[in-house]
Amino acid sequence: MILTMGTAYRGAVEAIRETIPRKDKQSTLALSILVYVDKNSGISQGELGKILRRDPMTMSQAVRSLQNASLITSQPDNTDRRIKRLQLTKKGKGLSDLLNSAESKLLGGLSKEWGKGRLNQFTKDLIEFNDYLNRNRI
Repeated sequence: MILTMGTAYRGAVEAIRETIPRKDKQSTLALSILVYVDKNSGISQGELGKILRRDPMTMSQAVRSLQNASLITSQPDNTDRRIKRLQLTKKGKGLSDLLNSAESKLLGGLSKEWGKGRLNQFTKDLIEFNDYLNRNRI
């Protein structure tokens, strides 16, 4: 089951990444950061690393890649200068919108094939599985 989930995840990510112009190609982690920051502007790099289950070094590399591509900025927190708060640039917002549009198109096609009820149940099941993983780290 885990192998199948990984394969499906990679397939979905590749389908979405194909919509990105070559000059804006980023790692899957970097794109996840971009979309998450779009929905949660000002989140700290550390908080986001916990949500995405990534170590600080990996997060720093992905954020640096996004900064070098002028897609994201990081500002020191007002109360603790060690904490970096993340925000999208205008260019980053454009790429995030493109990614969200591609995801919506993919899910729209799946909804047509499966039906909304089945897709909603699948989404609920994935959320429950993720919650289980968060509670039961092996």
